[in-house]
Amino acid sequence: MKEQAILYDTTYCTGCNTCTYKCIQEFGDHEPAARGFFRTVVQIKDDGMVKKQCMHCKDPQCVQASSGAFTKSAYGPVLLDAAKLKDGQHVANACPFHAIQYDEKSGKAINCDLCAHRLTGGQKPACVEACPSGALQSGDYEAMAAKAKELAASKKLKIYGLKENGGTHVLILTKADPVGLGYPAVSKKRLQAELTGDLTALPLVAGAVYAGLKKYSDRREAVEKSTGKPEAK
Repeated sequence: MKEQAILYDTTYCTGCNTCTYKCIQEFGDHEPAARGFFRTVVQIKDDGMVKKQCMHCKDPQCVQASSGAFTKSAYGPVLLDAAKLKDGQHVANACPFHAIQYDEKSGKAINCDLCAHRLTGGQKPACVEACPSGALQSGDYEAMAAKAKELAASKKLKIYGLKENGGTHVLILTKADPVGLGYPAVSKKRLQAELTGDLTALPLVAGAVYAGLKKYSDRREAVEKSTGKPEAK
């Protein structure tokens, strides 16, 4: 299998969080989600959307910091063997994207694995399959990277993830500056794993997922005006 990637175009995202709900259903993470732990979740900001999930770095620090619990697959996803994870908080703090969440109650790390079980079966990741607006796409890395560059040029967008930390398998398109929008400021060069101690690694409260309904409504209206047709539900 060729390297896989997800392309997330925030200009098409309405913030409906259908991706989040589908992910919870796919992995049976209802109990962790009720306490604010999500493999992926979209936050609605004034200038765009911020989708929090594992970026699936090409050379991830979590692998270095976890003593074998995290591994990097040849086709892209970063995989976790929970039985081998000894210090989830340490590994979470080593992630430059603050994507790994550590659940102290269960003693487990919660992290997107790009739906590796679906990819190996010829299916798309659950979030991509469920996205009603077309904001999420997936496929061969080279094809997704080429598409990201093409859309960035034609729509005057910024690409996040193409070079950050040496490159990732999640590519994000934004109108506003990604860092100003809320994505972590990460060096283009891959750095050694360090404890970041950043509070953004802490779990998102469940209420944040459902907040901003007014922004969601405004977003839907804007998308409908730009496309000339009602947004998919």
